[in-house]
Amino acid sequence: MDKKILFGIGIGLIIGVGCMFWYKYTANLSDSQIEEKARGLGMIYENESKSIIKGED
Repeated sequence: MDKKILFGIGIGLIIGVGCMFWYKYTANLSDSQIEEKARGLGMIYENESKSIIKGED
């Protein structure tokens, strides 16, 4: 490969990682809000499913 391409990829990675360190993400969600969003995406609890697996009580 051309050295200029590798050099460009390396600089891009360094800039990308630098941006990730400076970005501050704070999620202020309560447990109930997280559960509500997960249920909206199809989450169910183990005791809510009606399937019976052979060998388990």
